[in-house]
Order: sequence, then structure tokens, then C-alpha cells
Amino acid sequence: MNDYSRDVELGQEQYALQDRSNMSAVLRKRRKVNQELQHIAQKRGQLHPAQQALLDSTTSQQDYDAGVRIGSIKEEIAGSFQRVRGIVAELKRDADMTNPRIQEQVQLTSENVQRQIQAYIQAQRDFEDKLRSQVRRRYEIAHQDATPEEVTAGVENIIHGGEQAFKVHGMRTAQATEIQNAVSQRSAAIRKIEQDLLTLSEMYHDVGALVEQQARPVQNIEQKADITYQNNKKANEHLSKAIISLRNANKYKWWILLVCILIVAIIVAAYFGALCSTGHCPGQ
Repeated sequence: MNDYSRDVELGQEQYALQDRSNMSAVLRKRRKVNQELQHIAQKRGQLHPAQQALLDSTTSQQDYDAGVRIGSIKEEIAGSFQRVRGIVAELKRDADMTNPRIQEQVQLTSENVQRQIQAYIQAQRDFEDKLRSQVRRRYEIAHQDATPEEVTAGVENIIHGGEQAFKVHGMRTAQATEIQNAVSQRSAAIRKIEQDLLTLSEMYHDVGALVEQQARPVQNIEQKADITYQNNKKANEHLSKAIISLRNANKYKWWILLVCILIVAIIVAAYFGALCSTGHCPGQ
């Protein structure tokens, strides 16, 4: 084996080692993402009954207890999503997307994260709708003469903190206070959900941008490779034409040479014929 062959073999081994190292790093990050997503799924299983407890609550104390429980669980879910976001950022920075195998792993990770975000967003929207319905019912009790449009406007005003208290006609003060506290608790929960949805929506697009942005270098490489292929193809076509032209030129050259020889032969024959006709033929 010569030095060149050894260098080629060594280069191939180093490339294979680097490729395995890059793939291992991506797989480790993917496992971390999956662990965080499993933790999120576990906490979502705890979140649903806590949210249902708030919907079923009939006292301020029950509202408070359910709210504390919901807040604690959602903090853990938010923490896991933030860690996922950090891992995705690392993939975005470090992954070698020119490697098809790595690109596939990144794609699978991105799609899995986006599915989990979508599922969580949908669950929170469903819970928000139920909370809004409860706030609306309580507002209708307090404003029995209001039109549906006025109720809708009043509910939105309360949810966004515009109206902090209202009177409940025909009820004792304690009952009215319970209703007001319930509305306040649910309005705060709705505002928190809306903030969470904005963060989750941003994260969803960030994860989607991971594959989109990382795919651009690959697309550029593929485009350049295609351009190179097309240029090589055209060059080969021109080369083939040149070879054919050269062959034709060589063929024509021999024909021209043959014609020249024939012309010279005819001229020589005519010359000697003329000499012989005048009696000066050579050899006589």
C-alpha cells in the first residue's frame, strides 16, 4: 500500500469516526427531549383533574386550593418545555444537517415536540373555554337585564381586569362574595392561559424553524450539486461533439489527401502524355 492509499484510508476512518460522534450527540439530545416530553405527559395527567377541581369548585377555598395545584403543575410543565427549547436550540446550532441520517433524527425530534405542544395548547384552550362559560354564567346572574352583547363585553372586561367587582341582586353578601371570588379566580386563570399560549405558540414556530432553517444549507448543497451535474453533463456533451468533429476532421483530412494525390497523378499523367505526343516521351 502506497502513501496515497494510506492517507485515503486514514481520512475515511476519521470521517466515519466524526460521523458516528455527530450522530451520537444528536441521539443523546433526542433522548433528553423525549425524557422531558414524558415528564410533560405525566404532569398533564395530573393537570386535568386539578383543572376539573376548579371547574367543580363551589367555594372560595376550593377555588384557591385548585388554583395553587394548577399553578404548581403548570410551572413544572413550563420548565420542561423551556428545557426542550434549549435542547432544540443546541440542535439548531450544532447538528450537521448535510448528513441525511442526522437530518432524519432532527426532523423526528422536531415533529414530536410540535405534536406535544399542539396537544397541550388544545387542552389549555378547551379549559379556557370552560372557564369563560362559567364566568359568563355568573355575570348573567349579576346582570339579568343585560343583552347578550352586553354580557359578552362585560365578561371580556372582567377577564382582562377592567371590572373587579359587581353586585349580585337578590343574594346575601356572602353568596355575592363567593360569586365575585369565583369570577376573579377564573379570570386570573384565563389570563394566565393566554400568556402561556403565546409562549407555546412562539416555541412551536421556533421548533418548526429548526428543520426549515437547517434544511436550507442542504437544499443549497443539493442545488449546487445539481448545477455541477448539469454543467458536467453539458461539458461532456460539448466534449463528445468535439471528439466527433475531430474524428470527422481526420476523416476529411484523409479524403483531401487522397484527392490531392489523385490530382497530382492526373497532372503527371497529362504531362507525360503531352511529351509522348510530341515525340519526346522519356525512354525513347
